[in-house]
This record gives sequence, C-alpha cells and structure tokens, in this order.
Amino acid sequence: MNSPWLNVPLADYEGHMALPGIEQAQLLSDIFSSALAQFSPRSVAVIGCAGGNGFDRIPPAISRVVGVDLNPRFVAETEARFKDKISNLELMVGDIQSHEVAFAPVDLIFLGLVLEYVNVESVIPRMPSMLTASGHMVTVLQLPTVGDQQVSPSPFTSVQPLGEVIHLVPPVRLQSSAEAQGFVQLESRNVVSKGGKQFQVQVFAMPPNPAVNTDAAR
Repeated sequence: MNSPWLNVPLADYEGHMALPGIEQAQLLSDIFSSALAQFSPRSVAVIGCAGGNGFDRIPPAISRVVGVDLNPRFVAETEARFKDKISNLELMVGDIQSHEVAFAPVDLIFLGLVLEYVNVESVIPRMPSMLTASGHMVTVLQLPTVGDQQVSPSPFTSVQPLGEVIHLVPPVRLQSSAEAQGFVQLESRNVVSKGGKQFQVQVFAMPPNPAVNTDAAR
C-alpha cells in the first residue's frame, strides 16, 4: 500500500495535532474519555490509534484494549509507551478496510478522524462482527469549514500530503451506512476545536434482541 500515512513521522503528526490553533489531539482524547465514562466498557478498540492518544485516560477497569493503525512505526511507539501500563494490550498493523485486520468483539469501538481516509461503505459493514451485542461505536467526523483547508497548514510539512487523500464524510452518509448494517444512531452532536474547525460526534449501537415471551411457551 502506498499511503501518505506511511511517510508521516509520529513526532510530526503529534506535533501537528497539538499545535495551538489546531489542538485536535486534546479534542479527540476528551471525546474518547467522555465515551469511556458514558458507557463503562470492559473492552475497547481504537481504530487509527496513532501513538496511543487518549490511552492514558483508559481506566484500570477496562480489561482489554485493542489498537489498530496503518503505520507500523505508530504502533511500535504505542507499544513502547503503554505495554507496561495496560495489561491486556492488543496492537495490530494494517488497514481496517482489509479482512486481514480483525479482532474479537469489544464493548466500544472508537473511530476518531479515521473515516475520512477510508471507504466508509467498506469499513462500517465490518464493525458489527467486532462489537459485542450491547456494544457501542463512537465516531468523530471532520466537517467542512468555510475558507479553511481540510488539513490545516503547519510547520510539519510531512502531514500536508494527507490533504490529497482526505475525503470529508457527511454525517448523514455515515448514519445511512451504519443503519444499513442494523445500527441505531443514539446521539449526534457538533463540537468545535479551539482552532475553530467543526466536528460531528456520532454514537451507534445495535438494537437489543426482542425479549422472549416465556408466557407463550408455557
């Protein structure tokens, strides 16, 4: 695979995401932490884990953490940072669009600013098999901002080629794709970064199975 993501040093990516006026790393960490507090999952998967942004906010009660990223250097750094802090850490290198990347079901899947770089209609159908029956999928999409580039200018020039492959995903398109797989959208809210860019946070779940009518079986 010849993806520009493979050419971005982690230090450049993290430096770019943390720049004053961008500050998207903190935004994603906050959204992730909020989802953990809201749903209290026992297991979680972060697709596009980069260097483990937000992993420091995972509580000890979570017994299993899965991290997936396309860039092997990102995954190696995540392992170095968290292998001694998270007891059951599963890390894998690969493209979430590929069936070669799969993991046992978790209670929460987090996709923060990932769907802009993949085919949504290829990725979302794979999510139900990797989610427990009562689990949740939390996504963060970048929204169009009038007058702004999709990838903000910064001194970290290695991230600029990402602007050639990013494709913003309308929240309604994501909702439609998720609902086609049986998901129900529980929440959709707009958030604004300190840099002024807008993002949409959406929460999905599978509907509960109909209760068995035990009286009818008697």
